[in-house]
Amino acid sequence: MGEEYKSGFTWRVVLAIVYGVLVFEPAAIWLNLVAGLNPWQIINSAEYTTLLLFTTIAVIMGAKLTRQEAFILFSNVGTTISESLFGVNLILAWYIATSELARSFGLYGLIPSWYAPTAPDIPRTLFQAVFIPPLIVAIVSALLTKGMDLSLAYVLYRIYAVEEKLPFPGARVWAESSIVLAEKHIWKDKARVLVSVAVFSFIYAFLLYGIWFITGVQLLPVPWADVTPFLESAGLYGASLGFSLDLLLISVGMIMPWRVNMSIFIGGVFAYLFLAPYAVSQGWFTLWRPGMNLGDIFQYSLIQLFVGPLIGLSFAAGLAPMIINWRSVVRVFKPPKIRREGGVEEPRVFGMPLTRFALMIYLISATGLSFFVYYLIYITEPQFATPHFLLLFIVLIVGFSALFQIANTRAIGEAAVGINLPYVKEGALLASGYRGIAAWFTPIYVYGGASGWTAVYVACDWTNTRKSDYLKAYFIAFPLTYLMGFIYADLFWRIAPIPSSTYPATAIFWPITAMWTLLWPAWSSGRLGAGGNELALALLNHFKNWQTHIIVPMVIGAVVVAGVKALNIPFELVGFTIGLSQPIAYTTTMFIGGLIARLIERKKGVEWFREYVAVISAGLGLGEGLMISMAVSCSLIIKSLWLYVY
Repeated sequence: MGEEYKSGFTWRVVLAIVYGVLVFEPAAIWLNLVAGLNPWQIINSAEYTTLLLFTTIAVIMGAKLTRQEAFILFSNVGTTISESLFGVNLILAWYIATSELARSFGLYGLIPSWYAPTAPDIPRTLFQAVFIPPLIVAIVSALLTKGMDLSLAYVLYRIYAVEEKLPFPGARVWAESSIVLAEKHIWKDKARVLVSVAVFSFIYAFLLYGIWFITGVQLLPVPWADVTPFLESAGLYGASLGFSLDLLLISVGMIMPWRVNMSIFIGGVFAYLFLAPYAVSQGWFTLWRPGMNLGDIFQYSLIQLFVGPLIGLSFAAGLAPMIINWRSVVRVFKPPKIRREGGVEEPRVFGMPLTRFALMIYLISATGLSFFVYYLIYITEPQFATPHFLLLFIVLIVGFSALFQIANTRAIGEAAVGINLPYVKEGALLASGYRGIAAWFTPIYVYGGASGWTAVYVACDWTNTRKSDYLKAYFIAFPLTYLMGFIYADLFWRIAPIPSSTYPATAIFWPITAMWTLLWPAWSSGRLGAGGNELALALLNHFKNWQTHIIVPMVIGAVVVAGVKALNIPFELVGFTIGLSQPIAYTTTMFIGGLIARLIERKKGVEWFREYVAVISAGLGLGEGLMISMAVSCSLIIKSLWLYVY
């Protein structure tokens, strides 16, 4: 950290961002639609792949990336992945507003038009007037929340990194990763491993996705191989089991901490191989029907069996560690120490210190978002647009968000692990006595992302990178990702309806997303079950017994957290909860990835594995990412003759 700060914003960084937008962003969107992979599940692969690729090219050309270039490139390519679903989320919102669940929950036609178009039959394109209000809301809220995060993060950076000098161990590891990859690796051996794995991944992805997407002939099952029918024939009614064939899930399992991977596996096996069939035998899982596949069982069991326990376990996983480690929590929430003298002179903007200017930007952005949310309520449900609710929004968005980020940043700065405090927005709206609908769809920003940005600023110090250079790259990556995400989503929608068999994951996961989105407004407004739909009635009955389905799992989860800590058992309640919340096909595949990692580690040694696991993960991501991008391009060209709006 004592070296000179150098410029890291170069043409190579811009080229890498463009590469991420053109190669990995469409791949991330397509994998989400087809295989159900969250962009965050492949973000590490994209970051390492791009950095390894550009560093290797630089070495071949007789040059090398500086550590500043490497860090900016490494992290901003992640932006092209993490923000890739901007356009897809607009289509998802339309699906939610017009879905059968909206009808059965009694919300059809009552969801605000600024959230999504409410007409069920519209042309399959985002380039139409009905998407202008949702687009405006999305852009305005994105700009205001970015202003909140970037500005508050600098204030927290000055408090915790500059003044209190907290270690921020996670940021250091992140920074060191890019430094090592850029400056210290022996590229001959690693390039050979990278290319070999990438070639294998490319060929495999061609068989899994390429042939199917280009020709329509499916050689391998997507999104998973389902063995549920064999379990049913063996008498395990309600049980489900499958395996995803996507190599990126193997990659996720390889780099995931083993205790977390094991906990996820235990949760999935417990829920879908033991509890679900037991519920069928006891008459609790009445939505199950003979012949249901893995996706059907996942959807219906989540609605009738697991939605309440997931809420309770989430509370336990977030709150129990805070109660057990109460001394650390008190230290987290103690007032920051700000030295008045002896500090390094900071830059000034418009004659005021940058910290003060950043705090002013935060207050303006957060207050602006509060009034924007209030305005959306005013134009939709004026009877609820009272000063009481404006004050509630200001307390949540301006006050609670800042307090939570202060605590969360200290936790990250000391231990690299943040605080999980779920359902604050939901609890606040319910406690306020609100019985409307529109507020549940407003962009109330409760938790914020300032803690992550504080870690970015600290990592800039570790890599001697100018924060202004990093932000320059981000201000290119952020709008470019949104723009291309909008265009990619429009193209995918033009190719085929969403959801549809062309994008099988959407037919499985979008109804679940709709259920979670519509649950709270339907419950609070008293409309849940008003449509007489079997799913809605099952969910209503589930929540009528909320003491058993939410409170009991929360108490059990808290006891488990305490017992695990006391006995030092390698188990994570958060991982167990994830296992309940995702299809068992993903759980088993990630577990297989973890087993492969353990075998490689045992055969090659711990040091070799630690040094090469990122290279292997990057090779898997590079091959599959390139194959998917090529397949998408070929499909668009082939279908361009009939690419009309229907």
